[in-house]
Amino acid sequence: MSVLPARYALLPLALLLGHSVINTILQARSPKDNAFTLDVVPGRVTAQLPSRASGAFGSRPAAQPLVVFHLGVRFNHPLGLLSPGAREMGDRFTAMTRALAERRDEFGMLHITSWRDNERRSNNTLMIIAYFRDADGLNRFAHDRVHREGWDWYLRFAKREGNSHIGIFHETFVTRPGDYETIYVDCPPTLLGAANVRVDGDGGEKAEHGEEMWVRPLVSANHSALRSQSQRMNTALPFEGVVEMY
Repeated sequence: MSVLPARYALLPLALLLGHSVINTILQARSPKDNAFTLDVVPGRVTAQLPSRASGAFGSRPAAQPLVVFHLGVRFNHPLGLLSPGAREMGDRFTAMTRALAERRDEFGMLHITSWRDNERRSNNTLMIIAYFRDADGLNRFAHDRVHREGWDWYLRFAKREGNSHIGIFHETFVTRPGDYETIYVDCPPTLLGAANVRVDGDGGEKAEHGEEMWVRPLVSANHSALRSQSQRMNTALPFEGVVEMY
């Protein structure tokens, strides 16, 4: 059996490495024309929820209430995502995420995004962050069949069958108008800024009669009423005498 000379055996690796280096140099020298800057919104923007009735943003920052919901699962097992029950749990997690996305108007859900924790090297914690108009919409989801099925499966798997390696958690933050603010600098639409908000009035995208209208909540943070954190929260009391840089 013949063996290729080392210079030929290493040629594919050298070509691949050269391609990566050249591609990296080209993208670094052309920051406006590469995949890493796709959908980036230049400058400072903030997320402001429009009125459901009219689609208008109005003159008062953070004028609408907001509910932030964290829902997560952690696999405390050496096999991680391959541990017993992980696939079934993942299927139910996916079903809940899909239901929230497909029935967003029913639940008053503004946006949902998925995250993976890197606190441990195993990266075995998965979480979704969902934004709702109010707690009533979140409660409708909590009592919906898709969530109940996931909860019932977990109780059966963890409690009745004696499995304790799958942990679940949720956090709920209910904020009143003026109790939250956001800022995004040179970022693509993300978190609340990536929401698409359905409106009933004529403030959304042009649509024929009977079609749904949606508004992206991102607006310029360079507006005089949105330049600082205290202004975006419509209060200056906690920051009196402090120069705000954001």
